[in-house]
Amino acid sequence: MSYKRYSLFTVPASVLLLLGVMPISVCFQCEKNVPHCVTSLIVDNSFTMIDKEKGPLYTENRKVLSARYGQEVDINSVITADGWNMTRKLITANGTMPGPDIIVHQNQKITIVVYNHLLSEEISIHWHGIEQFGTPAMDGVPFVTQCPILPGQSFNYTFTPHIGGTYFYHSHSGVQSDMGLFGAFVVLRERDPTPLECQKIVQLQEWNHLHDPETILKSLNHVDTTADPINYFTGSHSVLINGRGEYDNNMAPLTVFRFNVSETYLLRVISASSNKFFLFSIPGIKLTVKETDGDEILPITVDKIIIYPGERYDIELNLQSVPEGLYNITVNLLVGRTLVVNREKNVGIAMVHVTNSINSYATVLNDSDTSEVVLNCPFLIYPNEPNFTCVPVSQLKSMNLEKEIHVNKKSNRTASHFLNFSYRGTKQSAVNGRIFRNPSVAALIQPDEVDVSCPRCDAENYCTCSYSVNLETGAEIILVMSNLGKEFLDTHPIHIHGHKFQILRMGLLSITSTGDVIPTNDLRCSESLTNEESLCYSVKWDNKIWNNLSNIPDINFQNGVRKDTIILPAGGYVVARIWATNPGVWLLHCHMTRHLFEGMAVMLNESFQHVVNLPSDIPICTSFYNKKKYLPQNTETTTPSSQTITKSTQSVHNTFTTKSKTSMFGENEDSVVLGIIITLAVLACLLVISNLYTIHVLRSQGKASITGH
Repeated sequence: MSYKRYSLFTVPASVLLLLGVMPISVCFQCEKNVPHCVTSLIVDNSFTMIDKEKGPLYTENRKVLSARYGQEVDINSVITADGWNMTRKLITANGTMPGPDIIVHQNQKITIVVYNHLLSEEISIHWHGIEQFGTPAMDGVPFVTQCPILPGQSFNYTFTPHIGGTYFYHSHSGVQSDMGLFGAFVVLRERDPTPLECQKIVQLQEWNHLHDPETILKSLNHVDTTADPINYFTGSHSVLINGRGEYDNNMAPLTVFRFNVSETYLLRVISASSNKFFLFSIPGIKLTVKETDGDEILPITVDKIIIYPGERYDIELNLQSVPEGLYNITVNLLVGRTLVVNREKNVGIAMVHVTNSINSYATVLNDSDTSEVVLNCPFLIYPNEPNFTCVPVSQLKSMNLEKEIHVNKKSNRTASHFLNFSYRGTKQSAVNGRIFRNPSVAALIQPDEVDVSCPRCDAENYCTCSYSVNLETGAEIILVMSNLGKEFLDTHPIHIHGHKFQILRMGLLSITSTGDVIPTNDLRCSESLTNEESLCYSVKWDNKIWNNLSNIPDINFQNGVRKDTIILPAGGYVVARIWATNPGVWLLHCHMTRHLFEGMAVMLNESFQHVVNLPSDIPICTSFYNKKKYLPQNTETTTPSSQTITKSTQSVHNTFTTKSKTSMFGENEDSVVLGIIITLAVLACLLVISNLYTIHVLRSQGKASITGH
């Protein structure tokens, strides 16, 4: 196979590390006519605000200086984050945060070799938004599509992106994405009107400069920190744009863009946020949205965009009518389920110079109008913001014809699945009352060993399990995703792997004057309880005629926008469609790290019997069950019994595969095998003894004959 290799740095990484130099990489771009490109990501620890030669750093007047020597340090050789003069450990790709941009062309095969150079942690890389048609093992979800990549190991991700657009890659292991392991992944189309040199990638993330995300998630979120709210602050100190921001006006370096008024530019905006919602704007410049999550839409001009974790928006900036000057990309944090705009502090800033010469500097700051159009509201009316006019994402119109990339053919069948995303108390999250836990093996590769049963769950009782929903091959799948129940209601960004949702309808959020959520009445949680009394683990349409989708008002089957990440309003719902034509095991989950960690996920078992061409040498993983019968009799153990393991194995046969792999020796196969071995050994001994006796008799007879003669 013909391919061309490109290096992300001019000196081998091993040499750079031996020299004590951080390998800094900016971008990998595959040449257009190369059929198969190869690149690599080296995952290792990096650190903020420290230089290996000049030691700890501090910021001043948008510069970085050595605290030891007072010398200026190149800002491109270090990771500054928000400039807080305390070092925080990161996990990064190729030594940068964000990691290097990866740019390929539509329908171009790429291999990314991911090396794990960490000392103590496994990793995985998910290619967020890439649908992995025919390559489900490359989706990058540990214990769902692959085994994790252990320290010292590598994994060759090879796939062909068929749909152009803005995507990104990030770790799907633990909180590593929150610690810096993410980067842009762009698929260029032949018809893209904006030249590549006028396309700018803008990656957004929240930042806490005191505590790493795992400490916040597993410890500080569950203890009382009111005694010292400053040192134990678990929220966001700042918002970073392409890895840079500032805290409390500390004049840390910011990301800077320089635009020529004679050009049209495209911003590819990516939210790599773990838990926070952003309000994106460039005061004084209108935003023409051309695309979201890789779906080209009828262009819409707005002033602000709400961007949730995992979402992407492609924004065109036509600057010909914009006065020259200095503008700010402004990213405000949105607080609470009413999305209160935080304008006073923790604001993300990047500088935009709009000039008539690419090398000149602007000096003018322009303000925006008072009346503003806001895209992607989950509300009918934005609470406490009278100047905001809301445009929900369900009003966007797709310009793409229905995607004709299908591994399996469509059928004429339709199936509906109701999925309610909710909390269970303060520390657990669930889908339909099932608190998701990863299997201990890779479900796609080792289906025989996965237990997906959830026997203790019912309409009002929750349980913990590896929750799975079966999708019929080729069918039109209607997903009614709701956010209801007597537990606290919150807004959730829902991400689907292996597909894009087509948004057919949204039940938007209504808020009272006191800030309370008014849940929808379109759905019924229980036959015997009111929605306010029920946990809503078995949701149905309140009006049964809506089971015929054509009876649902304002449903859009024609040109509804397609997104892989959609906001699910608190107290509301989303009706979305996919086609079960991409065989695999795909995760559907809330893209907020805490909610995913707490169990808000489900595996979509799609046409598993049609999964073909899995790599023959892909690694497998498993837990080790040291069964009692293999231990000395005086040894005690609490490992699961063989019957438990057999039961777990049998349950997955009914869910993930139609082939029976029951051992030819039956359930008690170990005892039977041992008996057969002993029997064969005894027969072999008897046969040897018999042969020896026969030889002895023949020799004795021969000697007697000779003597007599």
